[in-house]
Amino acid sequence: MSSVFTRDLGGVRTKLFYLEAASLMGVEGVSLDNCGGVLCGSVDVKGFGEPWLFVDVVGEGTLGVDGLQYAVFSYGEGGESRWVRVSPGRHSITLSLSSVRMFGERRVEYRGTYLVYREPLTFNFVLKAKLLLDVAEAFEDLRRDYLEILNRALDRFFLDSVAAWQLRFAVKAHLVSPPWFVRSLFDYYDEKELTHLVNPDFKKLSEEAREALEVLERGIEELRVRRGPRGLVHVAGHAHIDLGWLWGVDVTKQKVRRTLINVMSLMSEYPELVFLISNVAYLKWVRDEDPQLFSKVRDLVRSGRIIPVCGCWVEFDANLPGGESLVRQFLYGQRFLLREFGRTAEVGWLPDTFGFPATLPQILRKSGIRVFFEHKLYWNTVNRFPYSVFLWEGVDGTVIPTVNYATYGADLTPTQIARAWNDHTSPELPAFLPFGKGDGGGGPTWLMLERYRVYRDLPGLPRLVMGGLGDLINRLTNDDSLPRWRGELYLEIHRGVYSNGVKLKQLVRRLETRLRELEELSVVFNVRRSYEDYWHTLLEAEYHDPMGATSTSNVYNEVVRGLEEALGRVEGELMNLLRDSLGSGDYVTIVNTLPWPRVGFVELKTTLEGLPAQKLDGKYLVRVMTNPLGYVSFKPGKPSVELNDEVTVEGNSLENSMLRVTVDNGVLRVFDKEAQRWAVRRGYIVACEDMPSRWDGWDIEGWYRRVCRELSFEGVEVLERGPLRGCLGVNYSFRRSRVRQVICLYAGDRIIEVRNEVDWRERLVLLKAFYELGIFGHSASFEAPYGVVERPTRPSNSWEVAKFEVPSVKWVDVYDPDYGVAIFNDGRQGYSVEESTVGITLLRSPIYPNPFLDYGHLEFTYALYPHPGDWRRAEVPRRAYEFNQPLIAIEGTAGGAKTFISIDNPAVMLEALKWGEDGGIIMRVWESYGVNACTRVDNWLGVREAEEVDLLELNGQGRLSLDRLCLRPFEIKTILIKQ
Repeated sequence: MSSVFTRDLGGVRTKLFYLEAASLMGVEGVSLDNCGGVLCGSVDVKGFGEPWLFVDVVGEGTLGVDGLQYAVFSYGEGGESRWVRVSPGRHSITLSLSSVRMFGERRVEYRGTYLVYREPLTFNFVLKAKLLLDVAEAFEDLRRDYLEILNRALDRFFLDSVAAWQLRFAVKAHLVSPPWFVRSLFDYYDEKELTHLVNPDFKKLSEEAREALEVLERGIEELRVRRGPRGLVHVAGHAHIDLGWLWGVDVTKQKVRRTLINVMSLMSEYPELVFLISNVAYLKWVRDEDPQLFSKVRDLVRSGRIIPVCGCWVEFDANLPGGESLVRQFLYGQRFLLREFGRTAEVGWLPDTFGFPATLPQILRKSGIRVFFEHKLYWNTVNRFPYSVFLWEGVDGTVIPTVNYATYGADLTPTQIARAWNDHTSPELPAFLPFGKGDGGGGPTWLMLERYRVYRDLPGLPRLVMGGLGDLINRLTNDDSLPRWRGELYLEIHRGVYSNGVKLKQLVRRLETRLRELEELSVVFNVRRSYEDYWHTLLEAEYHDPMGATSTSNVYNEVVRGLEEALGRVEGELMNLLRDSLGSGDYVTIVNTLPWPRVGFVELKTTLEGLPAQKLDGKYLVRVMTNPLGYVSFKPGKPSVELNDEVTVEGNSLENSMLRVTVDNGVLRVFDKEAQRWAVRRGYIVACEDMPSRWDGWDIEGWYRRVCRELSFEGVEVLERGPLRGCLGVNYSFRRSRVRQVICLYAGDRIIEVRNEVDWRERLVLLKAFYELGIFGHSASFEAPYGVVERPTRPSNSWEVAKFEVPSVKWVDVYDPDYGVAIFNDGRQGYSVEESTVGITLLRSPIYPNPFLDYGHLEFTYALYPHPGDWRRAEVPRRAYEFNQPLIAIEGTAGGAKTFISIDNPAVMLEALKWGEDGGIIMRVWESYGVNACTRVDNWLGVREAEEVDLLELNGQGRLSLDRLCLRPFEIKTILIKQ
């Protein structure tokens, strides 16, 4: 038959809508009363038709029907997520509504609950035909075949009447979208006026539906002869629920619980459903707050119906936290799973994280992860990532199979299935597609599972297999022919998250540092205590949205308060531990928490006998020499007046024996006196227009550079004069805002400290400091969590051009073979490097989702470190650790000196010293130069041999000698000392 006489997609959809409306046999309102914060009531369901409950809500909630509970939610239009199938008889009903909508909006609308009766065969036909129509729409090469089947089936109906009440309700609650003219009908006519529109003959409709269903089945079987499956796609239910984004943790807990009970209710009706759960913290919440629900989860995990993935405490930001934070995500996550379920996760799972450092493969593999699953690379805006399945090789050479799947919140529509397969670059292997409602929670819906039943073996589509992750993992881990990607997985979007949230990022850095110091000192002073509870607070703050400060102001403030409280407790415990351990007396004790000797500066109430000092307002700056990881005590007394090097201050300049720092009309210049060359030719601050086109709070777009203005220079003043430290105060203004930089130079030191005091009153403006260096700028190195990555200074392709703003943990170094300049930070982690100019993003001021972000008074510090040679020769990693871990001064101690641990090779860093989870002492070290390195590890216990274990402290890797401990480039070693 000519296509002119064949219903097209719109024609099929229109008739299906009329049939859906005609299938309504009756609608009754359900009266619910207020029962102590929830709505409750009962409903008598008659024994005719197919009964459903429909909850008319814009928002989200939990519907209880006798012993089963379901997630109900809607964005405000259509929504299979508001329908729940019920059986005849009397049922008790409860409805608990969330205080916010799907995305945290404040307005929840509840419009009523209805008992709806449908003609079963007609509705069954509409459902199946609608799913086939979606196939015809998604697959152009299948469209003609499926339209022909649908046309033949629809020909079996001769629908001659639909009542006005049926049309009215179908517009409100539909699976098939109504034509515009049906929606418009009730803008002109009241339902009571349309009395001539009457109910259809339900008996006739049922008979026609039976025949139409047979036509559909025959048509599909005939098509199966000509159309085989396109490939294989593994599917599984999931719900990506952000810990803190547009709602707070209290709402997240509701979403998690609602999702789990919804999944369990669906599993009773759809036994094929397999559900993936990530974020171990969520499981702990359920265990602690709803033991009965957790017991059901445990049973389903053991039976394989629920599969824990990720193995991490929460789905963390991977670029900005320190390496030890990433390790603790898996240490605490995997061990929780092992304790509660008898197994750890094999699948790494970070679908929404904003890029992945080249150090992550090693952390994943040493945490028991066999395959890594991510999605976010699909969001790239410059380059399309070339692989859906590949071998990802990290900076240390560790390789992990990685799946880059098409979406993390599929509805299992044919369009999504088509994309999952068409984007799959290794057709000899299965593709992967998780499905389920995220954000608002709920996970899979009944309609998604109906889609699975229809589509799993439908001709012309990829064959769908529910779950089967074990088989998929085995195939991926045994396929060495996969393409290989080396280095970081840089995300070409969301670059603003590196710099958002000044206070939050400072708190994260400080809590990370203090926690590691507290654990370390607890071990050496033999105070047995687990600090896992403090780590939980930190790790949850490092969830990708809180860490990126891409949350509402309420959520941001909630996270900041939690970090401040935890930091206060940690610092209190740290100081109490030191006072208790060092005893009381007349001495001042300086504690060094790093395993190499240091010369540093401390501010005290008194001078120390024989040590250089400088008087400040009400206190003294004292220069001290300390032992490696340990302490040295000094007697208060007359300071030394002899100095090999002093800081001199003249007008607008600071000078020691190494460097001369000048500020001329607001421009910073640094001359290296020893090397006789300019280190910084020009340092200045600019304010730039910051108006991203897609994700305001997340993004920095390359065009921010087009409209920039240097800040107005308001003057320079001398704040401190040597001999140990000289400081200049440099004042700037921009519109309503003020910036004050306090630039300090220390005696005998190459580090130039830049303290920033900002009163920021702008929106849609980015503040950045640029430093034009006196070098060519051959290379740029950036610290990543447990490693270092190289990035180009002169882009030569689109992949490199896209990296115009990049993350770094504590330091970045731009260098030539003979000279370089490093920048250290206390939480300012967004950088740009272009040839010999390095920029540090100081702050951003978006309006969504937090129009108050970084508004008002802010303080932060970074430092410049000009040095001869490259960053390795200059021991940049050690200097960056010193910048972030200042010496600790304890007054009124008993005296003495002690070294607990000493590491002689500057390439080897001690990152953690803690009590082992199963006993003993854990020492974690890593190689930071990218070279093969051996070192001697002297320790206070006199232990010369130990055992290597994985990051989970579970599996032995062999014996080690601490007299000669050798590491491969960027290798992480976890050492168990059994004493």
